[in-house]
Amino acid sequence: MAGNEREPTTARAMPQPQRLNTPSVAEAVASQLRSRILDGDLVDGSELPPEATLLAQFPVSRPSLREAFRILETEGLITVRRGKRGGILITHPQPAGAAYHVGLLLHSRHTSLADLADARNLVEPLTAEQAARRRNHRRIGRELSALTREAEEQLEDGLKFTELSTQFHHHLVMSAGNETLQILVGVIEGLWNTQELTWAASAVVEGQYPAIALRREVVRAHLRISDAIEQGDADEALRLTRAHLKATSRFVASSGGEVRVLDEHGGRRQVPVRVITHG
Repeated sequence: MAGNEREPTTARAMPQPQRLNTPSVAEAVASQLRSRILDGDLVDGSELPPEATLLAQFPVSRPSLREAFRILETEGLITVRRGKRGGILITHPQPAGAAYHVGLLLHSRHTSLADLADARNLVEPLTAEQAARRRNHRRIGRELSALTREAEEQLEDGLKFTELSTQFHHHLVMSAGNETLQILVGVIEGLWNTQELTWAASAVVEGQYPAIALRREVVRAHLRISDAIEQGDADEALRLTRAHLKATSRFVASSGGEVRVLDEHGGRRQVPVRVITHG
């Protein structure tokens, strides 16, 4: 019947096929090599097999293999050496590399030294607290005391005193006993130490370095922190470190400067971060 006739339906247009994002050949090769490096199958400091050997292992073109090398080199997992002694050196990730890239980020955002100081003042005291809770806290305390005595012998030399004082803080952070905490706080501490050493060099030249009396107070604060850790007093170690950082970071932070990881020529400043393992 006419009343029951239906309007003909038009077929819905088929959706356009989406382009699948598949990794390039170079990325696929880089992924396999990356896994072998991070899993330790390829040892830090050793060389990758010759290019001809890798081409036999991976059925890819030479340009694709070299693009894979470029990817890994950008990530800092290999170093390509050119010339007569050319080769590809395996380089496992290092905390200093992480610190440098965090520094580039802070540098690009014009992060103030006061901002970096605030972050350091929040997290470094936690490492002192953790160090005091460790079974080998007595040894850690004695090591920190020894570093402090070395700095005390250089009271007259502002730059040398700063260098040795930064070693105290570096050792403190690396004695926390938690690898994740040591690396994360170590990145901040390493960046701060770089800024502080730059400040100290300028302050000495300009005659603006803090007086001897203030340097002696730094020594006393370091010894008190060392003693609290040696005695296993975690709460006191936390309190003393927090007070010490608040009192001393102002000299660098009050300059009104910004975090910089490049020197005046655009070269890379060294950011000292090294993980220490205590038994």
